[in-house]
Formats: sequence, structure tokens, C-alpha cells
Amino acid sequence: IADAVGITKAGIYHHVKSKQDLLFAIMNFAMVRLEIRVIAPAQAIADAEQRLRAILRNHSLLIIEGSDPEGYSPLTVLNDEMAGLTPAHRRKVQQRKRVYLDLMRDTLRQLKDEGKLKDVDATVAAFSLFGMLLWLSRWYRPDGRLTGEEVANEIEKIALGGLLRPQARLSRT
Repeated sequence: IADAVGITKAGIYHHVKSKQDLLFAIMNFAMVRLEIRVIAPAQAIADAEQRLRAILRNHSLLIIEGSDPEGYSPLTVLNDEMAGLTPAHRRKVQQRKRVYLDLMRDTLRQLKDEGKLKDVDATVAAFSLFGMLLWLSRWYRPDGRLTGEEVANEIEKIALGGLLRPQARLSRT
């Protein structure tokens, strides 16, 4: 960060009080990106299947586009470094993450109510989808065999193939 903005490492602490505050700022940045690129667009989609497709695609692309060559992105930090936050900061981040979990779980429950979801627990399915999405930063490489769009398509196919009843998957628009 210091190199990127042209200051010394010690100079960072003129702008940020502590390493924990810096970590919280990075996580806040990640949550804002997630809210703008994934959560808000998904909340605007009434159809549960289309909402789930949008969540999977937008979250995949956000990770793919935001990863450096080693696979690190603000979203990776958001997932991996919660223990480094102060209790107050951790609660704030967890509350924001809960909104996303609730959106995913409610989407899956709506699909279940519509008879489109296989016989799976919505909470387990939601956490499993997040696990699949978050692991993407560990293995995706921009110079790999598949483009980011192709990887996002594959993730969507795998996730929906495991969750939706066959007749529901045929209704793609």
C-alpha cells in the first residue's frame, strides 16, 4: 500500500491509526464492492432462479477481476482475516455478511417453495455455494486455460446442476 501511494510504511499510520484499522478499511472496501456488484443487483431481481444465477455470476466475476496473480483480492482478505479485527469491527463486518447470507438462503428457500430446488437444506446449500465461490481466488489464474467468463459459466453450471431440479434448469432465459 505504501509503495502504491508513494509514502513510507510508517507514513501509513499518519492516515490509519493501527493495523487493525487498516484491515477493517480493506474489509470495508471489499464489502462495499460486494454490496454494489453482487448484493444490490440481486436484491432487484424478483425471480429466484435468475437472482441465484446473478449472484453466482457476479460474485465469480468480482473475485476473478479483483484477484492479483497470487489469487489475493479484498474479498479473500474479507474471508481469511476476520480474527485480526477488533471485536467491534468484527461485529460490523459479520452483520454485513449476514445480509448476504440471508439473501442467498432466502433465494434458495424461494426456489424450494416453487418446487425448483432439490431436497437440500437451504442453509447448508448457501454456505456450500459461498465456499465454492470463495475458493475461486485460490485456484483461478488469469493466464489459465479458461477465461474469467468461462469459469463463471462453469461455476453456474455446477452449482445449478447440483441444486435445481432438471425441469427448473431448462427454464434459463
